[in-house]
Amino acid sequence: MSNFRHPSATPSRNQSDFTMKAPKPPDRPLVPYMRYSRKMWSKVRAENPDAQLWDIGKIIGQMWRDISDADKAIYQHEYEIEKVEYEKAFKAYQSSHYNFKTRAKANEKSSRSRMEVGGVVIQPVDEEDAGNELSCRRLAAVRFDRNHRLIGDLFSPAVVTDTRTIVAQNRMDMLRKQAQSLSAHQSKLEEELVRCSFLRLRKSAKLKKEVCEEKPQLDESKYAEMLEEMKGKLMESYKEYRKKQDEINARLVEETPVLAELVMKEEEASMNEVVGNEVDSEIKGVGHIEDANS
Repeated sequence: MSNFRHPSATPSRNQSDFTMKAPKPPDRPLVPYMRYSRKMWSKVRAENPDAQLWDIGKIIGQMWRDISDADKAIYQHEYEIEKVEYEKAFKAYQSSHYNFKTRAKANEKSSRSRMEVGGVVIQPVDEEDAGNELSCRRLAAVRFDRNHRLIGDLFSPAVVTDTRTIVAQNRMDMLRKQAQSLSAHQSKLEEELVRCSFLRLRKSAKLKKEVCEEKPQLDESKYAEMLEEMKGKLMESYKEYRKKQDEINARLVEETPVLAELVMKEEEASMNEVVGNEVDSEIKGVGHIEDANS
């Protein structure tokens, strides 16, 4: 008996070909240290129940550094064996992944060609259809009842919870303990940060105080004292300078009396000019003062 059906009315028997699962890549082998850590973790955890996770990691790392090279060679040998097996499995995975992609492309192409046909499809008579002579109404009633039961099961309040979403009590305790340890570690870091900030502020205040204390204090008496000291130094320097000049002039007079006489005249003229300028400036200053008073 031939049935006139829409392509989407009855699922195809080869539908499983379109829902193929992609091959899963093989797991990488663990390095020697990770093998040793996985082996010793439970033992170190039992010996140090109050230790934090990072402290346990430090202990295992120190144990790994302390063991002999012969013991390390055992884990290295296991790693090399699994590495060879992993390389073989990875090559097989690459070939199977390529075959999967090829089959997926072929299935997608065939499904697109079926969708483009559309319209009424005349399906060939299956061998099972000969023994199953349900009418169209009966088949529709069965599907209707099945769909309603499925909807009732989906929206029922007594749906069984997915076991993947259930967290065991020991897992909850472990997570709670980890959260507490992380909170304690965070509080320690915050306290350390506050302490460092306080020390920095205290040190900066101390340095500012030392700078202010070491800064020279200058008042009128100190200024007068410094001025007198500088005058004394300048006077001593001038006396030394005049002494050297007198010696040079005496030597010059002995060696070249004519040149010495000319130099002496020029010096006297310049000195007279300087003195005259000073006298004029003093007279002008006195005149300005008298004008201001008048």
